[in-house]
Amino acid sequence: MWRWLVPGVVILVILAVAGVVRHRRRRNRLYAQLADARQPIVAAHPIAIAASNPQQWTDQFERERLVRVPNFVTGECLAALKREAVANLSRVERTFIPTHKKGGAVSYESISRHAPHCLSFYHSPEVQQWISAITGVQVYPTRDQDQSSLSLLCYTEAGDHINWHFDHNFYRGRHFTVLLSLANEAPDGGVSQSRLERKLADGTVCTCDTSPNSLVVFEGNKVLHRATPTGPGDLRIMLSMTYCSDPRINWFKEFIRRIKDTAFFGLRALWD
Repeated sequence: MWRWLVPGVVILVILAVAGVVRHRRRRNRLYAQLADARQPIVAAHPIAIAASNPQQWTDQFERERLVRVPNFVTGECLAALKREAVANLSRVERTFIPTHKKGGAVSYESISRHAPHCLSFYHSPEVQQWISAITGVQVYPTRDQDQSSLSLLCYTEAGDHINWHFDHNFYRGRHFTVLLSLANEAPDGGVSQSRLERKLADGTVCTCDTSPNSLVVFEGNKVLHRATPTGPGDLRIMLSMTYCSDPRINWFKEFIRRIKDTAFFGLRALWD
């Protein structure tokens, strides 16, 4: 019996590795197809930016590593983005990690297929120019294989939240998180109970206004932050994006990144 055990294990490992390689090749072909189809989608859905003079935020970002730009897009553009986000709530993947987070997200892949306005916002050259001007470095979208490159963070149940954390940087260049608030409302028409907070080095906790149409840009691996729990009937939807000055990544950090993404998209993040 024992003499067959080692060869059997070796065969199983070889078959498992072959299956993973085949699956990854199939997924990479899919991502390439989605990328090829993206250009006409972005061209057909231009983003109307209402804010002006991004350079006015550069000094603040250099000091604080976080800025909020109010009324970033036109009302019509915001309405289109929100309609699209609400229409995709059925595609939310919910996760719960005790003591850390509870909430849902719509992945980059789903947005690429079903949310052209949101996809176009992320890949808009004008938006990228804004982020580059604010941060002081040329930024680029992160990888298609990274489901968190572009996602909709959806807090639709009471108690949805994420506790104190940094957005770890797995890429070679500087890494920035960008949030556009699409909805942040209570059932009575007011603002939801959920707040975006950051903790300074001296322990001071500051609240960042995330009323609808707020664009928040921050260097997530330098800013300790959280989203406090929603109340009953609250709805909070953020278009969440990551940009990087150099989006290359090595295989080990790619593996660690996938482990991190299980917090948002479950175990499938390990192989998809």
